[in-house]
Amino acid sequence: MPSLNILSQIKKDGLKVSGISSDTRSIKKNNIFFAIPGSNVDGIKFVDVAIKKGASAVVISSSQKKILKRKIPIYKVKDIRKSLSESAFAFYKNNIKNKIAITGTNGKTSVLFFLQYLLSSLQKKTTTIGTLGTSLRNKSRSNLTTPDPIFTAKEMKRMSKKKIDYFIIEASSHGLHQKRFYPLKFDLCILTNISHDHLDYHRTLNHYISCKVGLFKSHLSNDGKSLISSETYFLERIKKQLRNNKIKHVVFVGKNKKYKINKIFVDNKNAKADVTINSKSYQFKFKDFPIFQIKNFLLATIGLHLLGFNPKKISSFSLKCPHVPGRMELAGRKQNGARVYVDFAHTPDALKNILIEGKLICSGRLIVLFGCGGNRDKKKRPMMGIIAEKYADLAIVTDDNPRFENPIKIRKEIIRESTHLLDYGNRQDAIKRSIQLLNSTDVLIIAGKGHEKYQIIKNKSLPFDDVKTADRFLKRK
Repeated sequence: MPSLNILSQIKKDGLKVSGISSDTRSIKKNNIFFAIPGSNVDGIKFVDVAIKKGASAVVISSSQKKILKRKIPIYKVKDIRKSLSESAFAFYKNNIKNKIAITGTNGKTSVLFFLQYLLSSLQKKTTTIGTLGTSLRNKSRSNLTTPDPIFTAKEMKRMSKKKIDYFIIEASSHGLHQKRFYPLKFDLCILTNISHDHLDYHRTLNHYISCKVGLFKSHLSNDGKSLISSETYFLERIKKQLRNNKIKHVVFVGKNKKYKINKIFVDNKNAKADVTINSKSYQFKFKDFPIFQIKNFLLATIGLHLLGFNPKKISSFSLKCPHVPGRMELAGRKQNGARVYVDFAHTPDALKNILIEGKLICSGRLIVLFGCGGNRDKKKRPMMGIIAEKYADLAIVTDDNPRFENPIKIRKEIIRESTHLLDYGNRQDAIKRSIQLLNSTDVLIIAGKGHEKYQIIKNKSLPFDDVKTADRFLKRK
């Protein structure tokens, strides 16, 4: 049985189809059940549960050696993830005309946030799916940056009924590798950057880069636009791959004379950016914006320009642009005037960038509090320790989301190649003690969790909010 058009084949065979499912916890009568082989759980183990709950057919991978004989039809496909995505988007159809996807190690959420803000300011009805949640569902959150294709397909169908003008989604490397977007095509694809991350999953940087570039290779519409930030490692390798696949693209900043930042002026809480867009000059004004967010805002601006929007009109919205939750978000000030920021930075490159940014706004000591997640890329742990020690005046290591790993072991791995890092353990206590250390001109950056409202310990997500926790201790005398 070919992997493509399995939904059509099932319908042709006369079976009733009420929906697509890969999770028996939510399966309904006459759903097609896709038994996805996962890294933790193999869907093949739940075939009988799916049948008991009323599945009309089961789809399994052709690589499955175990012979299944059941009372309902069992279909085999070569690429089950691809087939799942195709079936989901075919069954839950949408008519959204304009689609944008953003990929990259850091900056995806910020660029998405700015795109939505600008399109809404331009009177376009917009919705998003990403790290901050689904915008038309009261910011409901998924544990995944890029949800499974069934969730995305259902959301897009629901959004269609609300007459959405633009749909924007974050495209994670996991989502791209697992074909969660097949067969979606996008009118604009943006790459923010690529640096060290997720090697626990991808194993090599080559594989990680290949998955990111896959957004342009496999999901760009015939007349779609491609935009790449030059502030990324491996830029030449990425550009070469795009050229080899005959994909036209715009590189922002870098050596591009048509699209570049001429200068950014920072004065106290305000900033101005002189920018060249398609060889014309424009000025953008920002209030209390870090430089890296100014660049993300401008990347979003270039993207909209490529879609036909006027940069001058866009520049009129920059000064009133709100801050991205958990991205150098000001949690508050201590009574002596010291400031505390919260940021999502959880990769070496992101941590380095926010500490460089922190130095620009700090006249006293720059203090950073951070950790690393458990059951994730272990190679980056000592790298982040070295960066924190180098760029901060005082660096404190604490627990992030330890999951099933020993948090003491994680902290030791971060500190392993450093000599001046403090180890505070418990995150709440660490935030309290860090704030107590602040003198009037100091700045504290609490990094790693940003917008997250929980801390994952073993298999439990316990309520925890860096911003609220910091605010509570800042108000204490």
